[in-house]
Amino acid sequence: MNHHETDENEDLFEEPPLEDFLPNTEDEWLREKQMRRQTIVKRTITIGIAIALLVSLLQIWPQVFNLSSINFLHKSAELSKQENIQTYKEAVVTIQDQHSKGTGFNIAKKGLIITNYHVVEDMYPITVTFPNGEIFQATILQSNPDLDLAFLHIEAENLPALSLSEPGNWVVTDQIYVIGNPLLHNQIAMDGEILKGSDQNGVLLLSAPIYKGNSGSPVINTSGNVIGVVFALSTKDQTGLAIPIEKVIEQMPEGY
Repeated sequence: MNHHETDENEDLFEEPPLEDFLPNTEDEWLREKQMRRQTIVKRTITIGIAIALLVSLLQIWPQVFNLSSINFLHKSAELSKQENIQTYKEAVVTIQDQHSKGTGFNIAKKGLIITNYHVVEDMYPITVTFPNGEIFQATILQSNPDLDLAFLHIEAENLPALSLSEPGNWVVTDQIYVIGNPLLHNQIAMDGEILKGSDQNGVLLLSAPIYKGNSGSPVINTSGNVIGVVFALSTKDQTGLAIPIEKVIEQMPEGY
């Protein structure tokens, strides 16, 4: 190869000038535009999240801080100082899935939960949580949609349990306790009395305050025995409605 050819090849592969590697005005403009776009996107996302949180808070706020809940929280705190109420609470459970929540109570050391049929009708999986933090997956052992009763089975041993009263062991004006999970709260204890009752039509009327989430709560007499299961609230006079113990015992699964 002669000297002339070498010069031509050097011309062909000549390195670009240094200025080509330095940012120019157009590059800086594009970079600033990109940064502005990223800032706008971040602000939009932040505002969206803030609005979503605000909407959620506005939806939850009335349930947590309404006058009724303030009243029953105060009353529950007073009742919960009693040793007997603390003992009853140990057997009252939260029944829930990701969509809904209700109340139930355990009546057997090896695990038999009583609740309402409407609480677990469309629930899957059925999760049972005890106040001590123990969590179990439950199956419906037996149910009666007409009475709105359901019995759930869980695999466990030595669980805290409530005792069922003997049939007919209650009268109108008896003092009672109701323990459940109303609204967004858990383990709320209320007291009241039996206003009216019939073991024939399957309804007890209670003066104790009842709210959404109380479904499946035990109605406990002053002897510590369950005399009914809360299932609804009367919209007519705002009284609680409960299934009397006589109907519950008739539906008990065999072997318990």
